[in-house]
Amino acid sequence: MENTWPDHFDLRETPSTGNRFRNFIAEQLDALEMYDQQRQNIASSEVTYIFHEHAQRVAENVKRTCLHMGLGELVAENMYWAVMPHDIGKRLLPVEIWDQEEKPCGQLKKVRRTHTMLGAQIVEKVFTDLNHPFKDLMIDIMRHHHEQMDGNGTHGVPGEQLSAPVRLVAIIEAYDGWRIWRPHYGDRDISPPGVLKRMREEKGAEIFDMALFEQFAEVKMEDYKEGRLLQGSGI
Repeated sequence: MENTWPDHFDLRETPSTGNRFRNFIAEQLDALEMYDQQRQNIASSEVTYIFHEHAQRVAENVKRTCLHMGLGELVAENMYWAVMPHDIGKRLLPVEIWDQEEKPCGQLKKVRRTHTMLGAQIVEKVFTDLNHPFKDLMIDIMRHHHEQMDGNGTHGVPGEQLSAPVRLVAIIEAYDGWRIWRPHYGDRDISPPGVLKRMREEKGAEIFDMALFEQFAEVKMEDYKEGRLLQGSGI
């Protein structure tokens, strides 16, 4: 697939449409925050991986990486807003499936990953009357952010069929997930250098677009060396 970044539209030029998208995103994140509270209420121990905080960190890291790559403010802003709702489909799944202490088995992981299609269905239903490239970008990211370059991801879409925005989000989404400690991680190194090392050496080009990965790694290592943290429990 051609590496097309979203520089061909500007939501600021159509304020009514831009406000409609942004209001939708804000409402969905509020609903996801309420869902996170339900998780905490039923969990036997502290819930560390908070979905609405994860969404905000991933969106911010995507924006900053786009700017680092020289893609410009318009691309960075469009990517930021399109990434923010990428996990909203999770709130349509039973709250009990997320916070077990053991590593999720294959079947449980498969059920969890249905959030990719559920989120896309929310967007399609809400915006059934609207054709817009931002809608297409949101849906593309929601559906495909757990795909892999070797085609062994959630929906089996190989890297050459994934857009550049999706390939970047897949990297940053995975990084953030591995930066937050969970019981089945044990004594795994979840420092920024440790996570980047695992992504580079244990996962590599079979999973990630490594050219995009190295661009993101530069941003995170600079953050790490400067002691910069993003809001929430990870960077």
